[in-house]
This record gives sequence, C-alpha cells and structure tokens, in this order.
Amino acid sequence: MALKAAIRTMVLEAGFVRARILSPFEPVIDPHAPIPPSYRTGAPSLLMAALPYGNLHDRAPPWEGGAFIAPFARRNYYREGVRRLQKLGSVFRARYGGKKSDFRILCNSPVPEKPLARTAGLGVLGRNGLIITPEAGSLVIIAAMTLPFPLEPDRAEPEPNNPFPWCGHCDPVEPPCVAACPTGAVRGDGSLDRTRCIQWYASGHESAVPREIARNWGRRLYGCTDCQDACRYNQVPIRGVSSDEGPLPAYLDPVALGTLRDEELKARFKGTALGLSWLGPEGIRRNARLAAQSLPAGKSLPGGFSGLSGVSLLFAYTSGY
Repeated sequence: MALKAAIRTMVLEAGFVRARILSPFEPVIDPHAPIPPSYRTGAPSLLMAALPYGNLHDRAPPWEGGAFIAPFARRNYYREGVRRLQKLGSVFRARYGGKKSDFRILCNSPVPEKPLARTAGLGVLGRNGLIITPEAGSLVIIAAMTLPFPLEPDRAEPEPNNPFPWCGHCDPVEPPCVAACPTGAVRGDGSLDRTRCIQWYASGHESAVPREIARNWGRRLYGCTDCQDACRYNQVPIRGVSSDEGPLPAYLDPVALGTLRDEELKARFKGTALGLSWLGPEGIRRNARLAAQSLPAGKSLPGGFSGLSGVSLLFAYTSGY
C-alpha cells in the first residue's frame, strides 16, 4: 500500500489528474485489430493515468480565412504524456528496481486503452463513447506504463443496471452529445459510427470523404469536438497542463496549405499532432481543401481548384480531385 500510494503521489505531482492501477496486466488480443508482438506482453501491474489538456486555452479571435485546429491538437499531448511517464519510469527504476524494458509506455498505442481505463476506474464511459474523469471530464489523454512489481489493483465503481452512471441527467433519447454531432456519428449508446465521424476522416483513416460528411465539415483543419463541447462535465473550467510539445496555432490558412509540397508539409508539422504517421501530407491537404469550401466568397483557392465553387468545388473535394 505504501508503494502504491507513493507512486500515485508522484504521478499526480507530474501533472496527471488521476492515476489508477491494474494488476496483473494482460493485453486483450482483438483478432480484428491484431496487436504487434511488442505489445502482447503483460506485466505484474499497469499504471493508468489521465493527462488533462483542459479548456482554458487562449481564446484566438476567429479568422474568416483560417481553418480551425481543435484545442486538443494545438499541442502534442500524447508526446507530452509519454515524456512525463518516461521521467517517472526513470525515478521508479532508480528507487524500486527493474530494467528499463520493464517500464513500457502505452499512449495512443495499438492496445485498446479505453477498456483498461474503465476496468481500473480511471473514468466512466459516456454516451458519446469517451472516458469521463471526475477531475477533467473527457478533456484528457489516456497514458499507461507497465510496472515490474505487483500492486493492489484499483476497481471501477459498480454500475448496476446503468452503463452510463454519469449521464443520468441527460435526455436518454437524444442526449446533448448526440444532438450536437453534425453528422449523426454519435449513437448515444457509448458507441460511434466511424463512417459518419468527421474526426475519423480528419485523422486520415479514409482517402475519400462521403459528400454528406464533407457538407458538414465546416472550417475544420483537424479536430471535431462538438460531442465533447456539449457534455456538461466539460463545460466547467478545466485547467490543462502546460506543454511546449508540437505547438500549433488555432488557425492556419487552408489555401496556403493546399499548395505545399510533401516535404514542406512534413517539415511544418514535424513533432505536432498533425505530424502523426497515419495522417500524412495528402491527408492534411485533403482536410485543407475540405475546410476551404467554407471560406468566404471571393477567397482564392490553390492551383487546380481555381474556378470551382459551390457544388463543383464540393464534388472535387469528395471525389479525390
């Protein structure tokens, strides 16, 4: 108990708002989403932690010619979470023993982290399918680290006959998160229709975006947070951690982005949330073109798109032009 309490104290002092322990840890092998061999090994314990990015960001004035970057992507909070856990791992190793390889970090990894977070009591599942924490709502990234020593496990609070214990105040037929989703991707049963989710496409998972999704894209370059913004747990002031990892502004010029070569885009977004391997230069250009469709009338377009407007422009964006 003393070791567990000491570890939890150090995790909270490192800026995480919540820390829980799973013990033992055995990765769940999903046959439909194979986990690489390096992620298949279990451990005596798994530390689960929530790092807040909050909602007290600088309020950038709207820019009519800009494409919007969501607050969670204006810093590379995944890299920030990994960096903080790496420091903690070094401290734990020096104080309590173990090899460097015993302290493996899982953050935005192939291992499904959401079920682990629920099991450990890091948070509860919301109707929007996101983990909600008492301290920072769903405005957190989930990070985990294996530990080479057994610790007493934490348990989730029992949820008898109620899979959404924190959503009882919401309309069960159309909760705010469902009503807020511009494309009907949020089902309200804790699941998401990815084929209708703007964020799913913005993350580069598909090369072609269906027309209905494109019509509701708005001026988003990266990040749709409508279902989170509608959640009452995210509407109170939530302080996020300070980070210098991968800073990005609230807005970027989509027209200018659409003209950049692959090498230029890679250099611009290296180390940022938009520099992740699964998005890539073509994904960024695609997002920029979709955002450009909502620019005010008269705004110039990148080469290859000049002269297009309205339905023609939308057709070009959704047909892999």
